[in-house]
Amino acid sequence: MNKFALMLGCALLPLAAMAADAPGPGWAFMTPDPNAPAPAGGGGGGGGAAAAAPAPQPGVPVIVAAGKGQDVRPCNTCHTISGMGQPESANLRGLPAAYFVRQMQDFRNGLRGGPRSAAMVTFAKGLTDDEVREIATYYSGLKPTQWTRISESNVAPKTIVGRNSARVKVEGTDTEEVGNRIIEFANSPAAVRQTAEPAFIAFIPNGSLSSGRTLVSTGGGGKTTACATCHGDKLQGKDDVPGIAGRSPVYIARQLYQFKTDIRKGPYADMMKKVAANLSDDEIIAVSSYVASLDPS
Repeated sequence: MNKFALMLGCALLPLAAMAADAPGPGWAFMTPDPNAPAPAGGGGGGGGAAAAAPAPQPGVPVIVAAGKGQDVRPCNTCHTISGMGQPESANLRGLPAAYFVRQMQDFRNGLRGGPRSAAMVTFAKGLTDDEVREIATYYSGLKPTQWTRISESNVAPKTIVGRNSARVKVEGTDTEEVGNRIIEFANSPAAVRQTAEPAFIAFIPNGSLSSGRTLVSTGGGGKTTACATCHGDKLQGKDDVPGIAGRSPVYIARQLYQFKTDIRKGPYADMMKKVAANLSDDEIIAVSSYVASLDPS
């Protein structure tokens, strides 16, 4: 099967729309490559990966596994049944229930923008408060796990971001310069729908982990704020603040850009705006890479 046909169930959006709402580099916002071929059959409904999804397990909320009518797709469509998600979506596993609820309220109230946010706004509006709490309780009870292997390197396998905003490896042995980017993709597309770990690999510029450690641990002499201040000593979360250790580096970078450019709003957004305000592109890469390399559990 053509790799570009592995839609993982996520809906397609016009390429122009995807790029227009991306206040940052295309690698972080998973902006589709204009040369990416259309998926087989031209649809956005599932492809081969959805068929490979494991059967729902006892205790999984119905909406997570099956959705709610035509307006609310199953959560596992993009976030996977394990909750570990993908770089273009979010890892929900182990998020504090109160934080999850607050984010759904922010989507419902139009406080979270960015590519693909329109779908989440629709879902949030289609769920009752009780349904949101049920989903939040489920995901908060799952143990976080490492989902991305970090590799410092000057080169990476050649990849392309498809029209579903998923980065995939191009067939063959061609390579490309990592440059000023994080190149994160699934080692095996089929593994994304299972619970094998880590399913993803991220190639990052050489020296990123060392630079990131300094910024994350000390704030870089006033450049930013030490992450442990809010996210806990091991960055595994504290109270209703989410853990960021071990999450997708591309996802983390995208959130930093969205805080920095005021695309992401909400009760806690102002604090994160100050954290991200003075970070350069290189520093966002470094922070995101180092945080992603840490043990989430």
